[in-house]
Amino acid sequence: MAFKTLITVALSAAAALTGSAMAQAAYPEPGKPISIVVPFGPGSGTDVITRIIAEGMAKDLGTTIVVLNKAGASGQIGTEFVARSDADGYTLLVATNSTHSGNPYLFKSLRYDPVKDFAPIGRMTINPLAFLVRGDSQFSTSADLVNYAKANPGKLTYGYGNTGGQVSAGMLVHMAGIEAAAVPYKTTPQLFTDIVNGQVDFGFVDFAASRPFLDGGRLKALGTTSDEPLAVFPDVPPVSATPGLEDFGLYAWLGLMAPAGTPDEAVERLSAALRTTLDDPETRKKLEEGTSSIVNPTSIEEFKTFLTEQSELWKRSIQNAGMQPQ
Repeated sequence: MAFKTLITVALSAAAALTGSAMAQAAYPEPGKPISIVVPFGPGSGTDVITRIIAEGMAKDLGTTIVVLNKAGASGQIGTEFVARSDADGYTLLVATNSTHSGNPYLFKSLRYDPVKDFAPIGRMTINPLAFLVRGDSQFSTSADLVNYAKANPGKLTYGYGNTGGQVSAGMLVHMAGIEAAAVPYKTTPQLFTDIVNGQVDFGFVDFAASRPFLDGGRLKALGTTSDEPLAVFPDVPPVSATPGLEDFGLYAWLGLMAPAGTPDEAVERLSAALRTTLDDPETRKKLEEGTSSIVNPTSIEEFKTFLTEQSELWKRSIQNAGMQPQ
């Protein structure tokens, strides 16, 4: 009797293991939605880009993807939320240069560990930033603004809604040797409104979010943080073309992550779906032409290497800008 019981227990255990393996292989479960958390507000560049990519991934995965905005504290609120979520592949994070490259060196402490708390899935996009002023501004070039600031110390203000904007403006102020007061924002859309209304004088924001304001003439781009002019904005020169700012350059980036401990099968399936989506000609066109994104899909290991490189790059950039952690 004991022998039969032992066999029964063994068979039950084997069946359970088989069922578990089948469940993992079946990721995502039919009808079970996946949530992607954007740690910035609706209308931000991160939000716009994520919604384009989420649409393609949903088709590839055969399930619904819901984009959730959880803004605040330079992306820390949404990032912490995902770090504390179940590691089952159904709650993901859009990690950015703010959450994983800049924040570790701009804040004395974080409520999440950018390395230990996450499982990297893949890079989404690389995004140059636009050096923005109001559409009817007296400034037509980066040099115009710098020269005015030198002649009028302390008269200018700049706003930022993420670390990309914060560090880019900090670099400009430091490298040009000018004075300008910083105004932090919870997210970028309100910054646009305040630049247009003259509440702040300039800011650095990705082209994805600022595109509608640029196309409508409400904002003007004096320069781009990329090394060369962008194909969709060929008349906008690099900020580095300005005398004294030759070493200026910085990119924003977006990537997809899951909570640490998420099953490898789910991470690998998500990574494959992300690469397939980014390789789709229609999706790539939307991202490149509509948001001025640079699209270059990565494997999981390539993304991990990229994260390490970006951490070092942002650390140097923040130190070179003379910025201290708060």
